[in-house]
Amino acid sequence: MKFYDLHVRTQNLEKTIETARTLEFSGLGITATHHDFDAFRELRKRLREASQKSGIDLVPCVEIQAESIKTLKRALAKYREVAELVIVAGGDYAINRAAAEDGRVDVLAHPEFKRVDSGIDHIVAKSAAQNGVALELNLGELLATYKRVRAHVLGHMERNIMLAKKFNAPIVITSGAADEWGMRDPRELAALGQMLGLTLEESMRAVSDACVARVESNRRKLAGKIIYKGVEVEA
Repeated sequence: MKFYDLHVRTQNLEKTIETARTLEFSGLGITATHHDFDAFRELRKRLREASQKSGIDLVPCVEIQAESIKTLKRALAKYREVAELVIVAGGDYAINRAAAEDGRVDVLAHPEFKRVDSGIDHIVAKSAAQNGVALELNLGELLATYKRVRAHVLGHMERNIMLAKKFNAPIVITSGAADEWGMRDPRELAALGQMLGLTLEESMRAVSDACVARVESNRRKLAGKIIYKGVEVEA
């Protein structure tokens, strides 16, 4: 089984790769924000070279932190053709819903972030399922939360899992690590999913097969191919 963590930041790529190898990850989504397009293109080149040398699959991911739907749409138009994974930072309900309704988005990250509710309702969950937008369980967000409100965040995550399962929306579990010290063993990530209502099989898939399938599909599309209703055709 190939394990992937699709939401990792790094200031030291070499140490991050070393940590990934120790934790038995096959791949990492190295994530940068959408604010510097040229820097992201350079990161993509660097990750390609490091992947070849290390044997760890390094996926260039962009995280769009949008303050409005207009900003979100503009960033999606700019980055979808260069990023192998597009993550949208959730929290604001309008952004959560717009991301779930847009098939160019791969992952809606921490939709419950800084909310008094879970950030997702049946409309968002159903849209995510229809458009193949994965809902993220982010361990880093949970660990960074004050202990006195952690139970509320866990409750929000549990509700989002329930809605995702009800409408068959994809789910991924990530560390949300800010550096190599924040990375966690894939089985520890899977344990979070089990705690919140996923079966062992569902939890393991959320850190393995679901991630691999998403990355491979995007790479085929970026290589000039289109997947239409399961049929691959040349663009």
